[in-house]
Amino acid sequence: MVMYEILFRALPYPSTTDITELAKFLRDGTRKYRPTIQNKDGMNPSLMALLLDCWNDSPDRRPSIRRVRLSTEAYLKVKGSLVEQMMRLMEQYANNLEKMVEDKTSMLEEANARADKLLCQLLPTYVANELKMGKSVPAKIFPSATVMFSDIVGFTTICSTATPLQVVSMLNAVYTGFDGIIKEYEAYKVETIGDAYMVVSGLPIENGNRHIEIIADISLGIMAFLKDFRIPHLPNEAMRIRLGFHTGPVAAGVVGLTAPRYCLFGDTVNTASRMESTGVPEKIQITDATECLLKQYYPEFYTSLRGEIQVK
Repeated sequence: MVMYEILFRALPYPSTTDITELAKFLRDGTRKYRPTIQNKDGMNPSLMALLLDCWNDSPDRRPSIRRVRLSTEAYLKVKGSLVEQMMRLMEQYANNLEKMVEDKTSMLEEANARADKLLCQLLPTYVANELKMGKSVPAKIFPSATVMFSDIVGFTTICSTATPLQVVSMLNAVYTGFDGIIKEYEAYKVETIGDAYMVVSGLPIENGNRHIEIIADISLGIMAFLKDFRIPHLPNEAMRIRLGFHTGPVAAGVVGLTAPRYCLFGDTVNTASRMESTGVPEKIQITDATECLLKQYYPEFYTSLRGEIQVK
């Protein structure tokens, strides 16, 4: 019976077997009651013969322990004592376990990497890293940053001739292009609301006056991108956009716990929004204060005077 369990790694009799009745048959010998051998054709003939010899009715004709050990070792091609065999099995088990742990660790690392990448897309990298380390990110007033807004001209009209899925597909194509431009600079996409797109540079890591140049380059890059862009469901129509940005002090901080967001506050944000909303299609509108800083630090940019406009 032990030989059967070794070979098949199973109990010799079904779990539903009546143990009392089985013991009676085996004790008085009135009925031969042998375990059922599954898959006889796939079993080694020598081991089959050895197993049947172990069930011989005459104890004298049953194989000795030595013969059983030598036969099984010859078939399994192992040498050494039972303890050595157990050690080999334990080593094999440990190796398999180590491989499983390595695979699970690799899967966990990949999942963490994806989570980190997603977190850094939702929050500025610096803020995301601070939050991952369990640190708080207090609100802060940044003395100088540049905020940019963009808006699609005639968005309502475009949507009136499209299905909801076409609108989503169009915005995804547009914003994917914008994101590709922004990732080349020290800038952070704050949010998108419908067809409105908001970007900032100069926070949460301050970069001197470079934020003015960065936002100017991003604005020009977006305008260049849209020159070759065609609305998927209106291929003959070009997409037009308004852009506006302003430079000044900005208050920023993480808002919320369940779905934290990095939000910007202050007159600079409001003024930048007004620069976009009162702007001219396919033009970039900036304030007089921003134009002065741009000319002072980066005179290679060309600007033209629009004149005074009413800004609420």
